[in-house]
Amino acid sequence: MSHKPTLERVSIALEPLFPIELRFSNQCVPGSLNPASGLYHLFVISRKFEGLPKIERHRLVFEYLKPFIGHGIHNINMTLLAPSESRH
Repeated sequence: MSHKPTLERVSIALEPLFPIELRFSNQCVPGSLNPASGLYHLFVISRKFEGLPKIERHRLVFEYLKPFIGHGIHNINMTLLAPSESRH
């Protein structure tokens, strides 16, 4: 498996969460000397998050993203919601 984080690869890695909504984007810092700095944002709404505290949601997602951590993703900001916490 390639470690380059793309929306398609991250979506496949997170399939076990059965996301209702998933957004993944590179958050390049304007004016950065390295536009591919490895800073990303992930937004996921999943029924699997229902009743889980924030730390457990992050642990679960990090487990699925292990192949990318340190190999393309160096910093990731995550918004992880259960459907009851979103407008869905």
